Formats: sequence, C-alpha cells, structure tokens
Amino acid sequence: MADSFTIWTSKSFRIAHAYSYRLPGYLFVENLVDARSLNSLSPEASGELGDALALAERLIHKIIHPERLYILKFGESDDRIHFHLIPRTRKLLDAYLATETDEPPYNGARITAWLWKNADQLGHSTEEIDAFVKTAKAEIAAS
Repeated sequence: MADSFTIWTSKSFRIAHAYSYRLPGYLFVENLVDARSLNSLSPEASGELGDALALAERLIHKIIHPERLYILKFGESDDRIHFHLIPRTRKLLDAYLATETDEPPYNGARITAWLWKNADQLGHSTEEIDAFVKTAKAEIAAS
C-alpha cells in the first residue's frame, strides 16, 4: 500500500515516515509478512530487513544530519515486528532539556518517551514532513 508517508517498499518491508509524530526523519521500518519475531523471518526477508534498516539510516543521516539516531524494535500496539528510527537533533535535545533534567550521556529512552508526548511542541509542519519524504524518494531514485 503506497501512501504519502511511504518512502520505499520491498517484498517484505516498507520504510514510511511516522504517521503521528511530527519530527522530520522519524521513520518506521514495517514488516509486510506478519512476522512476530526476527527468527521467524525467511533468509530473504532477513536480508531485506538489513537493507531496509541500512537505507533508512542512510537517508536520515544524509537529509537530517542528526547528532544521534535511535533505532528501536517494538511489538506492543502491533505485535508484528517493526522498528522506529528517531533522529535526535539538536532542536529535539534542546526542547527536551528545556523541561527535563538530564546530562551527557543523555538518556535516549527518556528523550524518546518525552518526544512521544511532546512532538507537537517542536513546531514541525506537515510541509517539512512532506519535504523529507520527497527528498528521501529522490535520493533513492538517484542511487
């Protein structure tokens, strides 16, 4: 299923921009084969997962230039394995530190939890998300 958030699709995985978090470069790597664990993936799907994660990471670094990149595997709201790739930019860190007490090395889990509650406070627009998706697709087409 292609939509305005989808950036790349293989037989087993899709890279899409996050649907509900307004942070340019917040990507999902979603499985399309209903795998519930990594060991349930076929060798082909495992290879596609590696390709998808590497591509998503490359796109985020090339377009956003984050200070850090968090990659998280979940299975709570959707028990199929999927990954969140979250660019921890200076803007995100500054917004987090404006309301929370933390010191280097920063706690990525706490920053992520804060982001999920406060993403709209960062002030990113739909146009910025659309621009990221468009740039990412162009980057893939050019490579």
